[in-house]
Amino acid sequence: MKRTGETHSLADFIPSERARIMDGASPVRREQMRAAESSRSVYRAWNEVCAGTREGAHVTGLHYVPESNELIVYADGSSWVGELTMMREIIRARMLRHGANIADIKVRLSRGGYPAGGRVKAPASSAPSPSSPAATAKQGPVTPSRALSAAEVSALDESVSPIGDDRLREALKKAMKASFEHKITKEE
Repeated sequence: MKRTGETHSLADFIPSERARIMDGASPVRREQMRAAESSRSVYRAWNEVCAGTREGAHVTGLHYVPESNELIVYADGSSWVGELTMMREIIRARMLRHGANIADIKVRLSRGGYPAGGRVKAPASSAPSPSSPAATAKQGPVTPSRALSAAEVSALDESVSPIGDDRLREALKKAMKASFEHKITKEE
């Protein structure tokens, strides 16, 4: 295009750029790109159907897979995974009425730290310390643990020394040490 000093917006270039990309793509890739463009209608239909409902309140995320035309829904609890799994055909039918024809809805449990509403929980380091009043109120009085003596640590090292894998040996040692310290604390 010849420079004429005119101002153009991005919207002036998008149709020609889209046509150039689509013309250079294989038929399979072209179909995948069309499906990816349709993801906007899938999310819009989901919001029309589930936003503001009790089920929608427990959804932590969505992921549309255009290659298989599937919507993956992440829920904040296993009971909601079951509930949404039972309702997936109803939700699919309602989404179809809003213009989104998807092949399947898969419901999965969200990893920890992703509550409904999309906000990530605070990291563990900002949680109240075990001796803080908030933590004590939740879990009762905190009993301090006693550190192991040098003889106990050497006995622990000796018991895990036959393990060849360093990471496994250290993990087992940590677990045994924590268990031993807890046991000693409960006895005292």
